[in-house]
Amino acid sequence: MPATSSADLRDDEDFASAASRAERQRQCMQMLVVVLASYGVDTLLLLGLAHAGAIDALVAWMFAAAGTAACGLFALLLRLGRSERLSDPFLVVPQMLVHSAIHVGFMFWVPGVGVLFLMMMLLIHGFGAMRVSPLHVVASSVLVALGVGTVIVFGELHLSLPMSNVAQRALSAAWFALVLARSTLLDLYGAQLRDMLMQRNKTLKAKFEKMHRRATRDGLTGTLSRRSVMELLEQQHRKLELTGQSFAIALLDIDHFKQVNDRFGHPVGDEVLRYFSRRASAEMRTSDRLGRYGGEEFLAVLTATEDESSAHLAAERVRDGVAKHDWSRLAPNLKVTVSLGVAVCRPDESVDQLLARADAALYAAKHAGRDCVRMG
Repeated sequence: MPATSSADLRDDEDFASAASRAERQRQCMQMLVVVLASYGVDTLLLLGLAHAGAIDALVAWMFAAAGTAACGLFALLLRLGRSERLSDPFLVVPQMLVHSAIHVGFMFWVPGVGVLFLMMMLLIHGFGAMRVSPLHVVASSVLVALGVGTVIVFGELHLSLPMSNVAQRALSAAWFALVLARSTLLDLYGAQLRDMLMQRNKTLKAKFEKMHRRATRDGLTGTLSRRSVMELLEQQHRKLELTGQSFAIALLDIDHFKQVNDRFGHPVGDEVLRYFSRRASAEMRTSDRLGRYGGEEFLAVLTATEDESSAHLAAERVRDGVAKHDWSRLAPNLKVTVSLGVAVCRPDESVDQLLARADAALYAAKHAGRDCVRMG
């Protein structure tokens, strides 16, 4: 049976991994379509510039071929899944470098429209920056800046905008406007991603807090669960061993709780447990913690409690608050009291020994007539 469960678990993990890979590939293909569409827009503008006499039409067609070939190559690599094990599964940095190299090459080939290609470099890196880590963005930007700088400084190029006639000036203005529009769309997309991530983080935080509460809180009373209050007790005991700061515990048992259930019913009994938890917590110091120990029994950890008198005073405050509470709102003639056994931790005793002393004190309180505090 365990072997079958393990196999099922592996199948679920494999399915989740395959689904994740499929989603990444889908996003990669969408990204490549956007890049290819951008090449298409620029090719149309370059053909317009060719018609206006700024460049040869071959430049436009070669530019389209280079962009299509680059997108096709990356589509093939991403389809093969060879990048799944890399830290950059989208191959964003290689794409940034390849597309930057294409634009630098055309800037070198046709410097008369070189400024137009320089504009596109900013768009390429803005697009890539949303998909990779800041370190990768900086590294690739430095590398491209060095390459472009080398071409500009030592290439003896006269980079310019095509401005010889009205058509060329209009197309240059259109190129700039489209670069600006695409940059704005990138900013809007980035803002949308940030909003989506913030919303997702809020949802995850709320789910985590809910799960944490379920794991650490008693489902009925809202107090700490037995496991959580015992972990807190262990922490206080280790703190005592390290710093010498003493603490105390109190075991609380609701008097005649079985009779409450028998007389008024279990729904009222559950409400008694809830109201008791709230009443007892309200009478405790903010530094103290209350947890459900089992059934109608609770364990309170009284932090920074140096002596028996202060521990007794804290316990008596809880007892008195419970006894004076108006329980008749839950059921007519209902009265609830609590017995408490208290023990201040000694430097040389274990947690089990401390609990045993508190339990003995609680037993003494029960035999003393209940609704009282006894020290262990």
